[in-house]
Amino acid sequence: MSVRIFVATNAREGLARVRRELGEDAVVLSTRPHPKGVELLASPYGDLAEGVPNDAPDTATSSRILSELGRLRGMLQNQLAGFAWGATKRRDPARVAMMQTLFAAGFGSSLARTLAARLPRGLGTEAAQRWLRQVLIRNLPVQSRAADLLIKGGRYALVGSTGAGKTTTLAKLATRGVDAHGADQVALVSTDAYRIGAAAQLAVYADLLGVSLHVAEDPKKLAMLLPQLADKKLVLIDTAGFAPSDPRTREGQALDALGVRRFAVIAANQQGAAIEQAMTRFGHGAVACILTKLDEAPQPGGALDSLIRHRLPLAYISGGQRVPEDLHAPSATYLIDRALKGGLLATPYALDAEDWPLFAGVEAEREARTLHPDGYKGASTLKGINAR
Repeated sequence: MSVRIFVATNAREGLARVRRELGEDAVVLSTRPHPKGVELLASPYGDLAEGVPNDAPDTATSSRILSELGRLRGMLQNQLAGFAWGATKRRDPARVAMMQTLFAAGFGSSLARTLAARLPRGLGTEAAQRWLRQVLIRNLPVQSRAADLLIKGGRYALVGSTGAGKTTTLAKLATRGVDAHGADQVALVSTDAYRIGAAAQLAVYADLLGVSLHVAEDPKKLAMLLPQLADKKLVLIDTAGFAPSDPRTREGQALDALGVRRFAVIAANQQGAAIEQAMTRFGHGAVACILTKLDEAPQPGGALDSLIRHRLPLAYISGGQRVPEDLHAPSATYLIDRALKGGLLATPYALDAEDWPLFAGVEAEREARTLHPDGYKGASTLKGINAR
């Protein structure tokens, strides 16, 4: 690509030189002040796609050329995406309205685009919204009451980020376990050696429930302890909480070798990106998910989006600190309806009509970037969506 720098006393003179030397269709990539007047970076229109010239004046200039081309490309992508959004809205308003509903409720673009592509032709806006609700309900993986893992018994560990509510949730689960099997058949284990008072907090719940409490500060002690609890119908293990990016989260996966199954405890009141990170780290290999802090999540769409894409069964939902009242079996209908209603909330973060073309441009630019190394787009997972 032939990119040249022109210096002139003013912009008019510079543009005249550009047209005279590069042709009437020349493209000015950038302008900036210069000690002698103004500096213009320009190229012939036909050469824009050929790359940076090998004889670029210097590295700094080459970098600036690439930067300006990237900025120009981004502007064109945003403008074209905005135009496409407007054209699609006129041509297929039901499809656009459905995507707006999903975005407003906190669902991500991967799921929104997949469902929009599978929307049956010929549906009106109201029929499309009904179709969307039914598809979301059908695809939210909810554990049936007949498959209640606590009733079946076993060894379960609660894993998740710091502050996700693992200890309080474990106490709620223990109460249900006592109701199902009796206090003498339930044991609690604390493996949290990082948080001050973690075992003491669990000891209070164990004393109230009349169940045994054991402490294992490391995997070796836990491996020695578990055979001693073989006669217990239900063993619940409280683990330390870490940020999803912390290498110590791998300690949770070591539980699999001990015959312990994991519940991924995910707080619904987080940003979608944080939920995705937690789901990717803690949900992988987990037997089910427990969604906590639902009472603090006005828009739980992000959490439900992640569950749908990762196909991780939802075993329980929690919305409060009361033990055990604030632990419930999940209802797909209730959760989807609540998420969709969350998109109707009047907040400073809600998009107005004039914002949607700009939003479409940002989404288009994001699509062009490299995906998250853990596969945020979730293409393989989205293939399993039942849109019938």
